[in-house]
Amino acid sequence: MHISKFLLSFGVLLLTGESLAAQCKNPPQRKEWRQLSKSERLDYLNAVTCLANKPDVTGGLQNATNLFQSFQATHSDQNSAIHWVGHFALWHRYFTATYERYLREVCGYKGAQPYWNWALDASSTDNSSMAIYETEIFDSDYGFGGNGKPFREATAAENSFNLTGRTGGGCVQDGPFRKGKFFLNVGEPKGQSDCLRRDWIPWIMNYFGRQTLVDHVESQSDYTSFARALENIPNFSQPNIHGSGHFGVGGVLGTLGNSAHSPGDPLFFLHHCNLDRVLWNWQQKDLPARLHEVGGPIEPLDYSGQNVTLDFKVNIGKLAGNATLEQLLNTQGDVLCYNYYSPQLAASQDVGN
Repeated sequence: MHISKFLLSFGVLLLTGESLAAQCKNPPQRKEWRQLSKSERLDYLNAVTCLANKPDVTGGLQNATNLFQSFQATHSDQNSAIHWVGHFALWHRYFTATYERYLREVCGYKGAQPYWNWALDASSTDNSSMAIYETEIFDSDYGFGGNGKPFREATAAENSFNLTGRTGGGCVQDGPFRKGKFFLNVGEPKGQSDCLRRDWIPWIMNYFGRQTLVDHVESQSDYTSFARALENIPNFSQPNIHGSGHFGVGGVLGTLGNSAHSPGDPLFFLHHCNLDRVLWNWQQKDLPARLHEVGGPIEPLDYSGQNVTLDFKVNIGKLAGNATLEQLLNTQGDVLCYNYYSPQLAASQDVGN
């Protein structure tokens, strides 16, 4: 036990400070979940389970008890400062990339962080469609399990936005993160835990996740407009793609629908990886200019106040060292090292080899 803790601490040190300045070579190629083979999916799911069996690195922040929960606690601790701000997309880019590095360097995962492209299945004509929930991402053997059961009524305080169309609220009963196998302590009284909960809301999943809305975000002419379109406004009167996975899966009572504690659902990282892919796609439309462009407020929703700049620093607590927004704009720079898979890119690399 002492040896494993030492090795983990050593691994954490490798993810911080000077080691991040290493040159990016052979960046992992991120793929959509369904592009992975069944064995690759199991490798990823096993690596996530591995994190949940490694010791916490935050010193028990918000009652975190393991390394997976270290990420949940860090997000929760900074929740009020990382949404509806200019650094929202890049903070979460760093957060997700660090999670990917822990999977690889602490738990021996050989692949890249996968993403879930919900726009492939979101209906553009039927907001009540359940088809998106019948896809492989929710498979009980090679996916993340299904909805929370049984259905649970929400109180007025719990459902402050009066969301309709809820279908769950109980514990996930199948898959690798089911009740009795996967526990969440962050936000619970010390020594107590809860299960992973989901509360599917089909109209949000379909309406907020459709491709036309992704296209709208990617069509923005500057970073400030892009960041604002990505999150939109903090209510449900207008759709936004950030809310699609969060509230389409987490709903009112689910883990992913809890703004602070949402990384407690492993799907959080596939959802935010997809949002990062949207950012990556937007950047590709005007390189290298979009490797050196940021904007948007430092304080949430303060669009007339002070804006973030390229040298603005973000931190993700004890998970890794600080990084500037300019460093985080480059996915193959001195801090980040990954790419998004495309057949054309794979073919060019094969030729090079």
